[in-house]
Order: sequence, then structure tokens, then C-alpha cells
Amino acid sequence: MPNGVILTIDTTDPCGGSGINAAIKAAAALGGYAQAAVTGVTVQTPEQTLGIFPVSPAVVSDQIRAAFTSFPVSAILIGLLPTRDIVEAVADALENLNPRPPIVLDPVISSRDGKRFLEKDAIDAMKRRLFLLADLLLPNVQEAEALSGLTITDEASLEHAAEMLVTLGPRNVFIKGDSLNTEQIFEIYTDDRRTQVFNRERITSKRTHGAGATLAAAVTTLIALGNTPRDSVTRARFYVEEAIKNAPDFGTDCGPLNHFVK
Repeated sequence: MPNGVILTIDTTDPCGGSGINAAIKAAAALGGYAQAAVTGVTVQTPEQTLGIFPVSPAVVSDQIRAAFTSFPVSAILIGLLPTRDIVEAVADALENLNPRPPIVLDPVISSRDGKRFLEKDAIDAMKRRLFLLADLLLPNVQEAEALSGLTITDEASLEHAAEMLVTLGPRNVFIKGDSLNTEQIFEIYTDDRRTQVFNRERITSKRTHGAGATLAAAVTTLIALGNTPRDSVTRARFYVEEAIKNAPDFGTDCGPLNHFVK
């Protein structure tokens, strides 16, 4: 029975805007509850990633087991898995779950400033092991290009990439199109039945640190509360837009969202 409890499998963020920090706040804001399995410790600011220090794969596995021992989990969010061994450990842990709650995969490959997190072997392991487990895949444009091998420049190529990715195993795919050089933002949702195009006006703001992680956490929480993946994406998009529009002013150009926006 959906209870709003999620497990986020991701890295930490010392400035609090992304990773498990975003998931804990977004889940609480939407009426859910987040447990966390830490895959790595990052050193970052809203503008720059300075380093990432992976956690032992065995410790990641133990955290996942502990979370499922603590409370019934209604949905799982997978974020940054820094190494192939961690990808394999997470896949091993989740494959053995019976029953297995819905899994949202946010395939974090690189940072906003272009720092590459995953080597090719880790990306290949993700596609081979985790795509088949994913109920919803949530890449941005750059991640969709890396995962599909396609070049995305407009709405048509965005749609083509989504339809290609859904053939690799995920039941649903939503590609975030905010980095396309277009006046409006186009985003694509597809499953094995239909493709839906979302579009919205571009918000002029640099207070967007962790927007992708927050969207993924919001979607996962809404699924854990009993909503369908498609409805969860629709509602989560609105939540993130409002969180950006009402972001706190800490006196810096770049900053986090307002996760507790009303």
C-alpha cells in the first residue's frame, strides 16, 4: 500500500541543493518521507564540483538492506552511482527485492560545470543492469545523448531519443529539455503506448542548483503516494517551477530552490 516512503540512493551535497539533500527536503515538502543510502560524498558548490569520494559498494548494499528493514518502501530513486562496482552492487540489491517497489532512475553522468562522473564501464553497467529495473528513466538532454548515442538539437530529435531509450528496458522515459537552445523548453514523456510533449516558458534564474535532483525526488515521492508515473511527472514539473520562482536569495548569483514552496 502506498505510504509515501522513498529510498534515495545517491550522493551527498555540502551546499544542500542536490543529491540526497534535495530528496529529503522534496519528499518532506510533498508529504512523503525519505530514507537514504549514500553512494558517495561530494565536494561542491552551486557552481562547481570539486571532487567526489565513493562509498564502498558493500556499505551501499548494507544501507539498502537497512532501509528496507526499517520501513516499507513505496518507491526507490537512484541518482549518482560513481563507479561501476557501485552500479553492480545496487543492481544486485534491487534485483533480489520481492516485491520490488517502483524504481525511478535519474542517470547522473556529469555535473552542471561539465565534470564527468561516470566512466564508460559504469554507463554500460547502468544500461545493462538498471534499465531493465527502471519504471521511469529521467535523463536530461546530455544524459539522453550519452545513453542513446543520438544528437539532440530540437523537439523532433528529443522525441526520437525518448522513443529509442524506452526500447532499452525502462517502462517510461521523461527527458528534461531545459538545456536545448530554444525559446520554450520542450520535454518528452513516452512509454510503450504514447508520447507526450510538454512545453513551458523558460524561467530566467540562476537559482536552480539541484533542480534535476529535486524533480526526480518529487516524482519518486508522488509515485510513493500512489500516483502514476505520468501524473507524477506532471505534478512534479509544476512543483519545481514554483520552487525556482520562489527560490531564496542568499546574496549569490547561483543558489538552491525553495523546496518548501507553498
